[in-house]
Amino acid sequence: MYKKSQVGQNAKIDAKNNIPGINDENPSQFEQELMAMARHEARQVTSKYGPQLEKLNGQHKPLLKDYQRISKDYDAHAAKIERSEPSVELSRGKYYVLMFLFVLGEIPMNSLAFAVFGESQIFTWIMALGVAVAIPWIAHAVGILLKRGSTPWWKSGIGVAALFFLTIAGLLAIGYVRVQYLGDLADAEAVGSFGSSKFIGAAFVGLNLVILAAATLCSYFAHDEDPMLEHLHRRTNQINKSMRTIEAKHNEILTEQQQEINRIHQEAQELIYHYRKINQRERPDHTKPKSFEKEHEIDVDFEQQENTKELLNATTALRRSAAPSKK
Repeated sequence: MYKKSQVGQNAKIDAKNNIPGINDENPSQFEQELMAMARHEARQVTSKYGPQLEKLNGQHKPLLKDYQRISKDYDAHAAKIERSEPSVELSRGKYYVLMFLFVLGEIPMNSLAFAVFGESQIFTWIMALGVAVAIPWIAHAVGILLKRGSTPWWKSGIGVAALFFLTIAGLLAIGYVRVQYLGDLADAEAVGSFGSSKFIGAAFVGLNLVILAAATLCSYFAHDEDPMLEHLHRRTNQINKSMRTIEAKHNEILTEQQQEINRIHQEAQELIYHYRKINQRERPDHTKPKSFEKEHEIDVDFEQQENTKELLNATTALRRSAAPSKK
């Protein structure tokens, strides 16, 4: 792009040569050159952002197809069971946090029991971690079985009873080992007495059972009776979130691109205004040519990108129409 001093010099030269003519409706060659340079810079901007927009568009299309497909399944299943929202009292995020805290709470209690084997500290903690993960995982399964049940009821009842029996038996066994270890510590005068070690061991078993019960309740309240509805609801939310992220990034890039083009257009208009002002001032009669009445526009071809933008923004309406109606 020309500097203002260069524009002024060209304006003076054109004014002396009566360019553009008073009745000439077409802009001068210099004005046309200015706009050609502006259009060239604008096209460079679109070329810079184009690959990023194409990449985002390529990521968006398969997600949109998945959303359309899953939404149809969601609609059909929601109509079948006569409800469209999962009935859960505990969000998935809170559920994961609580389960993680239960695992953390189990580790130190179990490490005390496995220390009796005399293994190195790292193996003791690995064994403790295994049990600490297993207990909430069993509670996870039990909570789902209790929530969803089965027909006849005794099928799921057998599974729940078996899991509880094995888990409680395992906790009692770990508790017994823990008591023996505490007894050894009592003999070494590390704790008060063997009697107190039994009490402490029983307290640990009680804490294990409390964690098992709490984790089971969390699982119960975090799941819906219908696994298909829960899956479809979670999947549509995941896809919806991914599409919104892509759309936000896409529109952000489009905005940056448009801002750069607007800046180029503004600079070009300022130079043209400066050219016309100097040109008219340097004319002997100071008459304003007809071509100075017209405004210039940077007519860069945004058709493909605008179509993409419309496609991305249209997904909001699509999601709204595709989502199952609330019952």
